[in-house]
Amino acid sequence: MFERFTRTARDVVVRAHEEATALGHEHVGTEHLLLGVSALDGAAAGGVLRSLDIAEGTLRDEVIALRGADRLDAAALATIGIDLDEVRRSVEASFGTGALTPRRRRRRGHPPLTPRARRALELALRQALALGDRQIGSEHVLLGLMAVPGSAGAAALTRVGAPPDTVRAATLAALRRAA
Repeated sequence: MFERFTRTARDVVVRAHEEATALGHEHVGTEHLLLGVSALDGAAAGGVLRSLDIAEGTLRDEVIALRGADRLDAAALATIGIDLDEVRRSVEASFGTGALTPRRRRRRGHPPLTPRARRALELALRQALALGDRQIGSEHVLLGLMAVPGSAGAAALTRVGAPPDTVRAATLAALRRAA
């Protein structure tokens, strides 16, 4: 399937692997593909996200929140007077961003794709074919992400005020303008 991906779409997948690794996650999910899309300046889909006022840093924060980076129950800690967000800010101010992210022992090679991430890439191919495009670009990857029901990538976008239908419409409009 990757032979039909443009260089930019391949870079999205590479960046997704880098994002998962940097966050200490053992798998590459749709949320990491979304971070890959948003991180590439030259990616058409990244432009769509920027046109919707969605910043890469905001998405990363949502991915961390969705994935439960520290697995602590903030509500339970709040009952005894501990503000988990303040603890996180303080630790990261002293030790750097991601200081609380667990570092797990990794297998050699790249973290594997989750079934939903694989499905998003398959749907990217279908989106390209349905639109009459011969190659799969970053915009098709973004459309594929929006088509996976219950994906963490779509949930992160919804949490920042851009539900899948909005992102899909903006992506399709960008594709029409480029044609």
